[in-house]
Amino acid sequence: MLAATAMRGLAPLIGPLEATFSISVAIPKSFTVEKRKRIEEGKLFPTSKPDLDNVVKLLCDAMNGVVYGDDMQIVDLYVNKTYAAAGSTTVMVSMKGTNDGYDKPQGSGQVDRGSHGSGDD
Repeated sequence: MLAATAMRGLAPLIGPLEATFSISVAIPKSFTVEKRKRIEEGKLFPTSKPDLDNVVKLLCDAMNGVVYGDDMQIVDLYVNKTYAAAGSTTVMVSMKGTNDGYDKPQGSGQVDRGSHGSGDD
């Protein structure tokens, strides 16, 4: 649902893509002052669940047909998991290479993102 809102009604991206996932895990309330200091110093990392690869797979699959046609289009993937005051997930997907994401592949029902019509032209 959030992906569809972010796309603002635009057709899914086509061509090769780059995706960046930043997963912030809330610092447990039980953490001591020492552990919190180590987090601030960049010496302590969230090595517990959720598993980073499982989160990324879930998000990639959820964006199929909404942000892009299929997650197989992702050719560069950047992922990190850190501690933060509150848990959150940020995803950025951008076009890669010479394909600007606006062209219409032959035989595709993909709507040309450059038009503002219904795509039934």
